[in-house]
Amino acid sequence: MTGLSSTERDAVAQAGAAPMLAQVEAWAAVNSGTRNLSGLSTMANRLADAFAALPGDLALIPPAPAESVAADGSVSTLDHGHHLHLSVRPEAPVRMLFTGHMDTVYPADHPFQRLRTLGDGTINGPGVADMKGGLAVMLAALRAVEATGSPIGYDVVINSDEETGSVSSAALLASAARGKVAA
Repeated sequence: MTGLSSTERDAVAQAGAAPMLAQVEAWAAVNSGTRNLSGLSTMANRLADAFAALPGDLALIPPAPAESVAADGSVSTLDHGHHLHLSVRPEAPVRMLFTGHMDTVYPADHPFQRLRTLGDGTINGPGVADMKGGLAVMLAALRAVEATGSPIGYDVVINSDEETGSVSSAALLASAARGKVAA
């Protein structure tokens, strides 16, 4: 890790690979297919527990109403899970937005349900690369940033409907993005 300041080296060390791996393994064990409301509820609560380690106001936000139009023209209501929103230091002059999603493309009856370790140490499982692994990295990075005492502000939005177009979370994402220097 050459080229990093001592503060940056401390932040990288703080993140730690083992806790992230354990988190990804636990999260990948939860089927959170976009239409699996029970699994999404479990995942939202686990994410809320994990992200509660950060300062700020955390809430699980009910989804906005969403509809689908079938090929025959009939309209039906789509149910979605709650979305996680964390706001940290909203008064800070520099604010960023971090987004991710808790849903996967794999419904509860899909055969791809279990995590496995490949021969080269790589893990393979539902949502591991997209996006549960990314959420673990995001959380570790934000914890490391917090350990430095950085004054930046940020919001985290983790939606439950990204795999189907974010229709029930679009307004939340747009609202959270307002006024941010990076998203």
